[in-house]
Amino acid sequence: MQSVSRITATTALDADRKELGQRVADQVFDAMRWTQVSSGVIQDVSSPDQWRHRGSEDVEADLAYLEIHRPAILAALSEYLANPSLGTRELDWLFLNLLTYAEYIATVTEIRKKLLGMDKFAKSLHPPRSEHVPSISELASRPWRTTFCAAATGLSFLIHPIVAIGVGAASVYWYMTRRQGTEQVNSVLSAMFRTYAAFNTVDLSWSHVARSLEDSRRDGAVWDASLFRLAEVRQSAA
Repeated sequence: MQSVSRITATTALDADRKELGQRVADQVFDAMRWTQVSSGVIQDVSSPDQWRHRGSEDVEADLAYLEIHRPAILAALSEYLANPSLGTRELDWLFLNLLTYAEYIATVTEIRKKLLGMDKFAKSLHPPRSEHVPSISELASRPWRTTFCAAATGLSFLIHPIVAIGVGAASVYWYMTRRQGTEQVNSVLSAMFRTYAAFNTVDLSWSHVARSLEDSRRDGAVWDASLFRLAEVRQSAA
């Protein structure tokens, strides 16, 4: 997996640019907090000194233990873009990879909170699952609701067949609407995670980056404008 550390992020910079570049890199790493837990007890909370590309096996643990302060990273990116001489492949990748991942994690978190409620969401994080799937189908599934609709339709026959038809039609409409909503959310999550997964190397094609961001945005993903600006600047410099 591709990774960048506080040190390697600025290795390519000469002495005149090193101090400012290191400050920017430190802003990024200091904007993250990792909670180390052993046997259910918090052992340490600290900022990492390295960031690596995440796979599906990392996401659930990150949801539980990783905090990413996006405003601080966006502020660092703004300073980075304002100083073109600081540009390195490692810092470019760090901003792109970390911010797209942070946006995905934030989106998953908000959706799960809305589906589960705060208490159930918090409980669902521990222990983390070993594998992540960019889908809410399992969480959105409520078998009892289907059973309730079927029972309501059956009981309505006792009142009048026309009433039963109305209840049945309403049940079908509810089911189809809910299913369509779930499919739309799944499509957005899949597009976001697929886009992030493609940014797994410092050897970036910025035309591909821009196209990937734009394609996923058309699918419903929301990315910060600074990422498009970064891609635009790098394409212009190519």
